[in-house]
Order: sequence, then structure tokens, then C-alpha cells
Amino acid sequence: MLSSGLPPVFLLLTALELSWSLSDEEKKIILDGHNKYRSQVSPPAMDMLKMSWDTELEAFAQAYAEKCIWDHNKERGRRGENLFAMAPTLDLEFAVEDWNGEEKYYNLSTSTCVPGQMCGHYTQVVWASTHQIGCGAKFCEKIDGIETEDMYLLVCNYYPPGNMKGRKPYREGPSCSQCPEGRVCVNSLCAHHNYSQANTHHTKTHHNYSQANTHHTKTHHNYSQANTHHTKTHHNYSQTSTHYTKTHHNHHNDQANTQHTKTHHNYSQANTHYTKTHHNYSQANT
Repeated sequence: MLSSGLPPVFLLLTALELSWSLSDEEKKIILDGHNKYRSQVSPPAMDMLKMSWDTELEAFAQAYAEKCIWDHNKERGRRGENLFAMAPTLDLEFAVEDWNGEEKYYNLSTSTCVPGQMCGHYTQVVWASTHQIGCGAKFCEKIDGIETEDMYLLVCNYYPPGNMKGRKPYREGPSCSQCPEGRVCVNSLCAHHNYSQANTHHTKTHHNYSQANTHHTKTHHNYSQANTHHTKTHHNYSQTSTHYTKTHHNHHNDQANTQHTKTHHNYSQANTHYTKTHHNYSQANT
């Protein structure tokens, strides 16, 4: 027994828990996933910036993930934010793929989302002026705001934030035809010169990348101060047990975040039968 009165094993586990963070390989999976989907937008983008990993955003996201809260960080300032929770494992490639999967509900021409669906995670992933990302993750025995226990929480922060109300995520046109000055075209993305082993085509433009990120989230609640949050789940929140949950938030820094919960479970009293169950909670704030 140590002087603290706590068993050595407990102290060791606590230290490991506090120091846990994403590995370099996991960070690469997240970053590469974002850039892949950004390069593949259809119709193509004239001004899509290549994202890079930012250690300050990473530290900020990790600190918030440690709190195990299923809601947007109200102190995030001018940072975009996507949240994702999943059990029993955390599949990072799937998390980014799932956010991007909202593309099918989004209409770029009208900047609208299919009613009852969520698009805010997708629009943050492909927000053209967002060029920095940093994420953190945490295994939580209990996430405040989610009934399911023993889940992994992923928090990604973005700068500058996306999802600005009334704006499109990117400008449609020939790839890289309006890259900002000082950037070159690499794999349909406007990258810094040090990426210049690919086709280099850029046009001098001065984009006004404005202040806010907006996220949307689809939820069956309406959050007044602008965080949206949706939960896609294959379990039943009534009186049934749930198995594998995947959740993600996409927060907005806008005036009104709506939170939707897309669930494949039944909120009524009936027992539900499902095999592969997963929660997908998203909130988009910008």
C-alpha cells in the first residue's frame, strides 16, 4: 500500500487513463480521411484547402474528450466541432466515413438538408476554408447525456470553423481554379507549396473566410444556444439493452443549433429487436 492509501494497481491504471491519447497512426487516419473526402466532393470545388493536423486543436479536443460529456464545448470559441461516440470499439476510419455519408442528404445548390436528416457533420468535413484539424478521444464508462455505458468519445475541432449559416461549404467549379495565393493544386486540394509534387494550378484570389463555423445536428430536441446534436442509433432507448453504439455530434456556432437524434431504436415502450446496434450521435457547431 502506498502512502496515499490507494492500492498500487489503482494508481497505475489512473495514470494510464489520464495519459491516453490518439497515436500518430490514428491521427493520420483521421486527417487522411478528411482530405480524401474533401478531394472527392461532387460537384468539384474551386477553393478546397488541404487540411493539416494542429497540435493545439488536438490538445483542446483531448481535454474536452476527457470530460465525457455528450454536448458541445461551450468554451470552444472560434472552433468547429464534431463529436462521435461508439462502442464497443472506436473505428476512426468509420467515424469520418459516417460524417461524410451525410452528403446524400445535402443539396449544394440550395444549401439545404433533407428534412429529418442531418448534414452538419458532412458540411464541416468539406468546409473549404477549414484547413486545420485536431482531435482527441477517450474511453468513458459513462458519457453524460448518453444512456449507453462503456463508450469511446471522439472530439474533433476545426479552424476556422465551418457551417456558417446561409453559406455553402465550398464554391462549385473546376478543381483548384480559385486556390488562395500561395497554394498549389495537389490531388484536387489547394495545398501549401511544400506539397508541390503534383499538378500545380492556382489562381490569385482573396477569399474572405469569415468567423464562424456552423454545424447542424439532427436531433429530436432543439438546443437554444446553437449546438446541434444528433444520435443515430440502432438500439432502443426505452427498456431494451443496446449493443454497439456509434454516435457523433456536429456543433454549430450559429444562433440556433438544432439537435436531432437519428435512431434506429424505438422511443416507445415496445421491445425492439436488432442485431447490429450502434448509436450515432452528432452535433455540429461552428
